[in-house]
Amino acid sequence: MSTSVEVTYHRSSNDTEEDVRNAYSTTVHNLIVYINGGALGLLQVVTNKSPTNEAHRGAMIMCFWFFNLIYVTLRVIEVKLWNKTDIRSFVGHVSHLFGALAALMLISLISPSFTLFAAPLWLVWFLVIMHVSFSEIVFPENSAQAEDSPV
Repeated sequence: MSTSVEVTYHRSSNDTEEDVRNAYSTTVHNLIVYINGGALGLLQVVTNKSPTNEAHRGAMIMCFWFFNLIYVTLRVIEVKLWNKTDIRSFVGHVSHLFGALAALMLISLISPSFTLFAAPLWLVWFLVIMHVSFSEIVFPENSAQAEDSPV
């Protein structure tokens, strides 16, 4: 039985850096969609058992939709920037971060204690990705020299 989405990626010797980035980005986007869908379904199951008040829940769901809108917009921009690899990579990373933040908004309604654990991890992920992405954009010659030099 075959599925329409291939999540695993096997790297061959003739893959370029661009192929690896595309496979990574596609896998992360698939994961974000699955997590957001699962969190929405789980939220419907536990809605009656949740102690949060209605105003708080409404605000969190509005934040989810807002971050999801930013995620989808950045995803479309990432696809449109197919010929500018560094900028496309940066926009892709930012879209991943907003998609994960949208999932955290829903998960905070289901399990606030898990969100207290996951939010600092998201913040560290954000800082590392922004540092790496900005260094690739600002200093492209350093990343090109690092790729050319043997290890």
